[in-house]
Amino acid sequence: MTTTRKKNPQKRSSPRASRPWLALKRNGSNLNVEDFLTFRITRLSNALRNNLTKPYLEEFSLSLPEWRLLALIARFAPLRFSEVTNRSSMDKGQVSRTLRVMEKRGLTKLTTLRPRGRSAEALAAPVMVAITAKGRTLYKSVLPVARQRQAQVLLTLTQAERIALYDTLDKLSATIGAAPASNYDAE
Repeated sequence: MTTTRKKNPQKRSSPRASRPWLALKRNGSNLNVEDFLTFRITRLSNALRNNLTKPYLEEFSLSLPEWRLLALIARFAPLRFSEVTNRSSMDKGQVSRTLRVMEKRGLTKLTTLRPRGRSAEALAAPVMVAITAKGRTLYKSVLPVARQRQAQVLLTLTQAERIALYDTLDKLSATIGAAPASNYDAE
């Protein structure tokens, strides 16, 4: 009879075992790059996008920028192009390219506003963005799936953790001057 002996796996330090932020020095000299707030939030954001959001968007043949803009426009339309850019926190060029793709797909409608008495060559004529019936139908199909997937992740936290996280994100946003999150379901 052979006895199998289990090897003692080396204990790896868990993220909870090392908390460099507890004894944080004012000059940050005890922080490694992987401890930076920006590094950790970016890493989490990328993981959420790749493992949570992208899989269900693929089911609906939507890119992440298309979904963000579709959700925003569905909630607040009609909007000026400049408002879409501001509310989405996306680059103006990316918003423009994404809206053109969405317009070709029949999801949005772009209308250039020409004030009376101005020539057709007027610079920077405002553009209004609206959602089409097809866009609204797609939005209504994606939204319940997006909400459910977001809730599943948030429910891995206790109620106290969810409150603390929400409050912490708001405080950090206020500290760095970011606009508070518009309450729209974009991911």
